[in-house]
Amino acid sequence: MAYQAAADALVAITSKLGQFRGESRFATWAYKFVMFEVSAKVGRHFWRKPGVPLDAEDWDRLPERFGFDPAQQAEWHDLLDALHRAVDQELTARQRKVFVAIVLNGIPLDALVIDLGSNRNAIYKTLFDARRKLRAALAANGYMGNDTSRSS
Repeated sequence: MAYQAAADALVAITSKLGQFRGESRFATWAYKFVMFEVSAKVGRHFWRKPGVPLDAEDWDRLPERFGFDPAQQAEWHDLLDALHRAVDQELTARQRKVFVAIVLNGIPLDALVIDLGSNRNAIYKTLFDARRKLRAALAANGYMGNDTSRSS
C-alpha cells in the first residue's frame, strides 16, 4: 500500500510539475501530494470492508460518541429518541443511509463515497439536507430553538 501511494503521488507530482511556481520549496509543494495520496489510500484501505454494515444502527452508542457522562446521557435520552424518530420519519432513504453511516457508524466520508458510487460534494449535500430536515423537525417538536437558518 505504501509503495502504491508513493507511486500515485509521484504520478500526481509529475503531472502537475508545470504548475509549480517556485513560491515555496519544491519539497514543500510536493509534500501536499504525498500527504493526500497516503491519507486517501489508508482511509480507503481500512474501509473497503467496513466492520459495521452501512445499514446497522446503534443509537445507544451515540451518547458515548459525544462524550456525555451518565448524568448527561439521562438528560439527552429524550432528545435522542426524538432524533431517532425524526431520522425514521423525515429523511429520504438516501439521506437516512448517509446520516446513519457518517453520524452513527463513524464511517469516513471517502469510504462512503466509494461504497455509494458517488462523490464528496453529493454526500456533503445529502448530509446538509438531512441535518436541515432533522433540525426543523426537532424545532417543530420543541426540542431546540426555531432558528433553523443557521449553517449546518
